[in-house]
Amino acid sequence: MFLFGLEVVFASYAATRLYEKIGKKTEENRSVMLVQDVMEDDEREREKDLHYIKMSGLSIGSAVLTHVNPIFLLPTLLGFTYTSIPYLRLVENSLVKEKKVDGYVLYGIADMMTLGLGSIVTASIGVGLVHGAKFVISNAKQNSKQSVINIFAEQPNHVWLLKDGIEIEVPLDEVVRGDIVVINTGDVIPIDGIVILGMATVDQHTLTGESQPAEKMLGDTVFASTQVMSGRIHVQAENSGSDTTVAKITDILNHSVDFKTHSQLKGEQWADNWNLPVLGLAFAAMPWLGAVGTVVILNGHIAQNIRIIAPLSTLNYLNLAAHKGILVKDGRVLEDLSDIDTFLFDKTGTLTSEVPEVGRIWVYLTGYSENDILAFAAAAEAKLQHPIARAILNRAVKAGVILPEVNDSDYSLGYGIAVHIENKLIRVGSRRFMEKEGISVPENLDEQMEDAYHSGHSLVMLAIDKQFAGVLEMRASVRPEVFELLANLRKRGVRHLAIVSGDHREPTQKLAHKLGMDDYFYDVLPQNKAEIVEKLQMEGHKVCFIGDGVNDTIAMKKANISISLSGATSVATDTAQIILMDGSLKKLDELLVLAHELDKNLQNGWIFNVVPGAVTIISAFTLHISIITALLLSSSGLGLGIVNAMLPLRQITNEKRTNLKME
Repeated sequence: MFLFGLEVVFASYAATRLYEKIGKKTEENRSVMLVQDVMEDDEREREKDLHYIKMSGLSIGSAVLTHVNPIFLLPTLLGFTYTSIPYLRLVENSLVKEKKVDGYVLYGIADMMTLGLGSIVTASIGVGLVHGAKFVISNAKQNSKQSVINIFAEQPNHVWLLKDGIEIEVPLDEVVRGDIVVINTGDVIPIDGIVILGMATVDQHTLTGESQPAEKMLGDTVFASTQVMSGRIHVQAENSGSDTTVAKITDILNHSVDFKTHSQLKGEQWADNWNLPVLGLAFAAMPWLGAVGTVVILNGHIAQNIRIIAPLSTLNYLNLAAHKGILVKDGRVLEDLSDIDTFLFDKTGTLTSEVPEVGRIWVYLTGYSENDILAFAAAAEAKLQHPIARAILNRAVKAGVILPEVNDSDYSLGYGIAVHIENKLIRVGSRRFMEKEGISVPENLDEQMEDAYHSGHSLVMLAIDKQFAGVLEMRASVRPEVFELLANLRKRGVRHLAIVSGDHREPTQKLAHKLGMDDYFYDVLPQNKAEIVEKLQMEGHKVCFIGDGVNDTIAMKKANISISLSGATSVATDTAQIILMDGSLKKLDELLVLAHELDKNLQNGWIFNVVPGAVTIISAFTLHISIITALLLSSSGLGLGIVNAMLPLRQITNEKRTNLKME
């Protein structure tokens, strides 16, 4: 009777596949999918897996009832056939397309033999476990992708467009080529384009790696992710953000969780090497152990369990990383991170903060002190939000300087600011601004500017009425979290820390010595950064490159792992495999902790499955255990592995509870 059941299953599958080939329609190829499409496809896959779990449950229940009344045999057979068809597709794919004998094939043979032996309850349980495992994976994928969407949802993505003389706020992805975008002081430029009105000083360090700001005026090109330090400009969009923004998020969604982890690949390679020997052992033992012993040995193989547990662990750690504000685009890099022994840091914008610090202050006008110059500059910049303004204000606060009252202001676009303070006209800005305003600059200013340039600094100048009064030196400031981070990297056994920079020798060398770096590279062109990475790799190092600009992308592609900060250039964040979404290096140490925890979690998953698998095969020869016992042993390993893989989710739950209590 049950051999007839096998005939029904295979005949039904053959008929289904024939119908699919005949009735198959050519689907429209969507070259670009929206984020909503991706999530809807995932939800449909999840719902399908859940459906087959429910149907498997009904099939198992019906199979149990056949022991009470044979009348349930026909619906049981139909239910088993229905739930087996998706499973048999996987077996067919392995044999026909991939041309290999894998875990799906071994378990498929075992389940069909179990049905032929009359153990329809056990066979139904075996098929149900496959659908249950698929649902666990699809659910974890959907949660991880949703975490990515939540991260991007927190990022600002609106711009001000000029239409019919009126400024209106619109989403960035609605900007098209030719639109005019209005960009004010402190704004990050959201698109690539041409300045058609106004002037501005633009911080381009994320693009070029250089700390010296660039002055932009009519006809100049500006780039996305650079920041207007002072001024106001109208920019005609050259490259639209609509496609690239959506495509970037969708691409990350598609690739961040659709991967095979290295442990899984190693597991599959190991399992594939043993698939044929185990299959041979199972059937070679049939004369002594019988068909039941053959099925028991087949069920003791762990290949399929590893296919489930390894990616599930990594998916959940990706979810945990996203919860902590770390976007990991590919789970494989999270595994590899624990093997990294060399960290190569870009200098400007990565190790240094976007807000500089005021260094030396030179006074050129008799009757005034350094604090007077600082007070006038801070009062003039008080209402501005760009990095230099914040640096001057920070220095004034630390010095305890009381700011004088500002009567009015005249923002000279691009070059500087003019304000009236204590009945004096105060001008603050660049040398070009001073010359434009007719202010005579000191003869030794060229020497100071040259010295500042070679040291990686810039100068802000101040005039009182028509007289040149002083100069403030702006120095790049080290991110406050860097010292603790580097100390933690040393504790974790990182052997080599180095700085690579396009800046000159003096500032790069000073910073390297200050931070206790093992090495530093200066005056480095973009292609040379990649050569440095390759040289370190040839010396046997596993290199992680951390950068934030277009000039870092070649090195990022060459490195074993690449990391960027949120707020860096779109090219850098597109290239980087990991993005620290808070825009700082604070999360890097947490990322390394997660990498080590994942490594330990994957090792435990291996142990939880190898032991039950070995016990099952040995017991087939020594204890002659039943098929259901073998299935339960194998399932215990799978169950323990799944529980182990779900441990990262407990951290998310605990952190959410802690946050709620604090609120």
